[in-house]
Order: sequence, then C-alpha cells, then structure tokens
Amino acid sequence: MTKNKIRDAEETKSIILKAAETLFAEKGFAGTTLRQISQASGASGPLIIFHFKDKQGVYDAVKASIMKRYLDADSKTHPADDSFDSLIRHVLSSMFSFYRDNPTIMRLANWGRLEGDYEPWPGEAEWHHTYREQIRLAQERGEIRSDLTPLNISIFICGTAHIWWENHEHFMKHVLEEKNRNRTADDFYFEQCLSFILQGLSIPVTEKKGKSHAKRTAKNKAKPR
Repeated sequence: MTKNKIRDAEETKSIILKAAETLFAEKGFAGTTLRQISQASGASGPLIIFHFKDKQGVYDAVKASIMKRYLDADSKTHPADDSFDSLIRHVLSSMFSFYRDNPTIMRLANWGRLEGDYEPWPGEAEWHHTYREQIRLAQERGEIRSDLTPLNISIFICGTAHIWWENHEHFMKHVLEEKNRNRTADDFYFEQCLSFILQGLSIPVTEKKGKSHAKRTAKNKAKPR
C-alpha cells in the first residue's frame, strides 16, 4: 500500500469518526444508525464497515479518539515543579480546558450512562492509574493526608471538574445573579476548586506536630547512651 493510500485511509477514518462523534452526542448510540453516519460523513456503508466492522466498532473508536485527544493535550503541558500542589493544578487545568473545548464528551458520557454503558473509555484506566500512583507517592512523602485513598482523592479531583461542565448552563444562571465578578465564572470556579482540594488534602497542624514529635523521640531512642 502506498503512502498516499495510507494517508487517504486515515483521513477517511478521521472524517467518519468526526461525523459519528457529533451524531452519537446528539442521539446516543441506540439513536444513531450506520446510514446516518454514512450520510453525515460522505463515506459509504461498506467502507465504514471495512474500517470499523460495525456500529459498535465506530462507537468504540470515537471514544478512543476522544481519549487520545485528551491525553495528547495533557502531555503537552507539565506541572510547573515537582510539588503535589503543582500536579493538582496541572490535572485540574487539563480537565477544565478539555471539557471546555470538547463539549461532545459530556453529552456522550451522559448518553452512555442512560444506555447502560459504564465501561471505562480506552486509555482512561491507565490515566487514572498514573495519577493515583503519584497521589500515593505524595502520601508516602508526607505531603498530603494519608487517611484518604488515592482512588477517592482522584474521584474528588475529577468530580469537581466534571460536575461543573456537566451542569454548566444551569450553574451559569445562578452565577449571573451574583455581582462584582472580576474574572470569568469558569476561572473563578477553577481557582476556588483548587483551593478547596489543596486545603482539604493538607495535613492538619496537630498531625504534623505529632509526627515531628514521634520522629524526635525515635531519634533520641536511637542515640547511644
């Protein structure tokens, strides 16, 4: 196969996926047909089946494509330093930006739940595992409280971003009732979420003192008499 044919095949698949993503977001999986995808993309039904096997194959490929877009965007930015605060800002900022720029992801996710699709999206489990491991290491270093599981901390962080964009239009009606906003509502919510999460994960002063005292006691016992 020549490079031109490979390029044409990839371009065709991209066009099909773009059309399918829009349709699935509008109508859900059950409400979308291969015929509609064919009409919207300009690709014949047999060609769609050749590339994706069936409608489920198209749907799975759409979710994989969205996750790839997210992971690509996430990898282009890095935490400002090695601190846990910087990591959380990076994760939350990446999610906020992606939800804002890809509104179809929320509609697809909502349709999926309505239709009984609770499976992780391709690449989602690996992404969560990576950040849960970083949370666990931060706990081992004593940077954040250790009484919360890395999984639940990850859910707290993702949930604050998800709930805002899932109900964005509804929340905005309440936001507009407030006055003297110097920043946009999205930026204001982001900064307050970040502050809320970081303060919630911080180790209480009494616990820090207790740990310091325990370390000093251990050192004193270890000294030769």
